[in-house]
Amino acid sequence: MKRPDPTFLDLPDGVRLHYRIQGNPSGPWVVCLNGLLSDTTMWAGVLPGLTADFRVLTWDMRGQGRTRAPFGGAYPVAQHAEDAWALLEGLGLRKPWLVGLSNGSSVSLELLAAHPGAFAGAMLTSCMPRIDFTTRLRILHWIQCLEVGGPLMQFDAVAPYLWGDRFLEQRHGVLRAYHQVISGGRGDLRNAGNEAQEAALAGAKAQMAGVLEWDLRDRLDRIRDPLLLLCGAEDLLTPPWKCLETARGIPHARFEVVPGIGHAFPVEDPKAFAARLKAFVEGAR
Repeated sequence: MKRPDPTFLDLPDGVRLHYRIQGNPSGPWVVCLNGLLSDTTMWAGVLPGLTADFRVLTWDMRGQGRTRAPFGGAYPVAQHAEDAWALLEGLGLRKPWLVGLSNGSSVSLELLAAHPGAFAGAMLTSCMPRIDFTTRLRILHWIQCLEVGGPLMQFDAVAPYLWGDRFLEQRHGVLRAYHQVISGGRGDLRNAGNEAQEAALAGAKAQMAGVLEWDLRDRLDRIRDPLLLLCGAEDLLTPPWKCLETARGIPHARFEVVPGIGHAFPVEDPKAFAARLKAFVEGAR
């Protein structure tokens, strides 16, 4: 499948959002929302299973991939949701399906709560309703690792929480590839001397700092659109009992635990992920 050329949308505050559109021009829209510290490449394995049936929008949030990383503090989850809404409005999308992983699921919940009825539905993976105390401690540790040891140390701290045991044992070589995504291939950014490298480091820190106080529990009941919540049985970062709190706050939501999967279902088993999305969309339409 030919990778489309990058395209951009400029926001009023000067941030340039990177996005790509591919797939069936007459199919329903699917909008993919990346996990924390990731970029659009995380969907590479899923896209071949979707593009025949859907028109797929992937995009990089502030501080991710090709999207600019503005200086000036944290990037709150609500800010990412506002950016996403501006992108959807700018492109003229109506009633898309949302597909999120982890922080992308948090951004999706923000969108669903702020704009009830604006979406066809959502399939969200690794989706907690808040950043609890333990998760906050982990993220603060990741920030400290980035500051002290750069992306290599940070990645080593994050990696054990990202994937399930089977995936790590069978495909441990993917760790190097994902390190390249997270570090931008720039190695140690602590002593970076140019603006692009400094922005990459600041963007990573701003992404993490922006989630620390996030809590949507008091707005979950605003969500009205069809919703499927998935969680890997081996997910150490957002385990099933924490994701279940989201489902309990949204009475119509469906909740499923996926055997043999850790935190990153779309990466660990992209074919199964795409098939589950297609089945959910067909059943909800």
